[in-house]
Amino acid sequence: MKLRMKKVIALLGAMTLTASLLLSGCGGSDNGTAGNAENTDSAANNGSDGQVKEADDNTVNMDDLPVIKMATMTGANYDDTDAVEAEINKILAEKVGAVLDITWSGMGTYKQQVNLMLTGDGEVDIVMLSGVPLATYAGNGMLLDLTDYYDQDPDSFLEWLDVSYIDSCRVNGRLYAIPEVINFSNEILVHANKAMMDDMGIEADDSKIWTMDEIHDLVKQAVDTYPDIYGVVPQSGSQFLAQINYDNLGDTSFVGVIEDHGTTGKVISVTECEEYIEFSRTMRKWYQEGLIMQDCMSNTEAWSSMIPAGKAFCAFDAGAYPDNASTEDTTYYNLTIHPNWSAANCAVRLDYGIAANSKNPDLAFAVLKELYTNTDICNLLAYGIEGTHYQITDEGKAAPAEGITLENSGYSCGFINVWVLPNTLNIHTSYTSADGFADLLRSYDANAIKSGALGCVFDSTNVTNEYTACVNVFEKYYYAIMSGSMDTESTLETFKAELKAAGEDVVIAEKQTQLDAFLADK
Repeated sequence: MKLRMKKVIALLGAMTLTASLLLSGCGGSDNGTAGNAENTDSAANNGSDGQVKEADDNTVNMDDLPVIKMATMTGANYDDTDAVEAEINKILAEKVGAVLDITWSGMGTYKQQVNLMLTGDGEVDIVMLSGVPLATYAGNGMLLDLTDYYDQDPDSFLEWLDVSYIDSCRVNGRLYAIPEVINFSNEILVHANKAMMDDMGIEADDSKIWTMDEIHDLVKQAVDTYPDIYGVVPQSGSQFLAQINYDNLGDTSFVGVIEDHGTTGKVISVTECEEYIEFSRTMRKWYQEGLIMQDCMSNTEAWSSMIPAGKAFCAFDAGAYPDNASTEDTTYYNLTIHPNWSAANCAVRLDYGIAANSKNPDLAFAVLKELYTNTDICNLLAYGIEGTHYQITDEGKAAPAEGITLENSGYSCGFINVWVLPNTLNIHTSYTSADGFADLLRSYDANAIKSGALGCVFDSTNVTNEYTACVNVFEKYYYAIMSGSMDTESTLETFKAELKAAGEDVVIAEKQTQLDAFLADK
């Protein structure tokens, strides 16, 4: 079976993060809140009645054990969380002498709720950090310094995570979070209509890197063959393509970028970035040839619906990784134009930390470790209870239990948005994913090009006014220029002039200062 690729809809589409959410500083202050990282494994044994029996044979009800509170978000069903927790807590009671209490929150309100919990009095212990300013939280003393805990047994995490991704969660050398085990790299590719390519007799070679000239010829042939279709449609709505191989330090408005996968060490205006300019010039030619959706800047329909419906031939995508596009009912091929790479913010966009005001920091870290490394717990967190919420298919994959659908399931996190959980690979492969998905993804990331600024994420706090003004300019021109729907040269000059008037030089100087400080500490 060939490995194919698809857009990370669950990770990049289901979660709407504003630019401010993604802006975390490259550095921050060490608040010195490390725990003593003592061994917190419980000596208790699990009794046959589901209670915990201590060494002296006195029965202890799980209700008497310390409760570790965890906050995370989901868009899935979680009505049966109490039942799932009960199964998880049987394991935790034996392993660490504590129980877990999960609070699920909706995606739209999660950031605000996390802010409140981290400033409250012991309202949360373990917290999912979704694009939050890690350095700012650490500098404000809101997150526990995990360094000493981690140093006791780094191998348990290194089994799943490359050390470079873990180190991305350090501030001034101290560790404040553990990255989620997800994909850390993405490639840039073209989703091409499978039915049309097959009908035209074109072979989709997954192993090659396609040139822009080759893609042009494919689109031209498709438009000539099917004159009523769109040749190229945007990646998302009116957003033609997010980025190429320039790093933005987590700044989704690209106010200052570092070329060549972030390796140059120099922050420049995106209007001076050669890759952005050349891609835009190419798209302008394609647009004038009628190969690109002419009203693409007012588009609201997703490529993922237009391509299967036969309305469009292809779309560029800057966020793809190995997944389920290898199935027989695939509606599109994926043609790689640039190999996968890990951007600076790849490991701090989704991670887990512990609140500095946790009343049980030792137990909290012990539980957090189990959430990453204990396979039984990981499967419970992802899929719920086997036989009730999910079943194992003949192919050895997890699927909804008999009579259960994703709509009526009482627990569907692993099928809807598994990416919200600590370790997405220490679980049964989903029935929707390619065979050997975990190994595919680990190999994929291991061979990725890594940003020269890996772990440095921009904090706009010191330049809030200038940055906000630049974002407003960005929204007017960035995607429009990339789509080819505006004259490249004249619009680039207008874009550049308005960015400078908005204070781009100030923002770039601040971003450069943060990058220099980060690189000096490496």
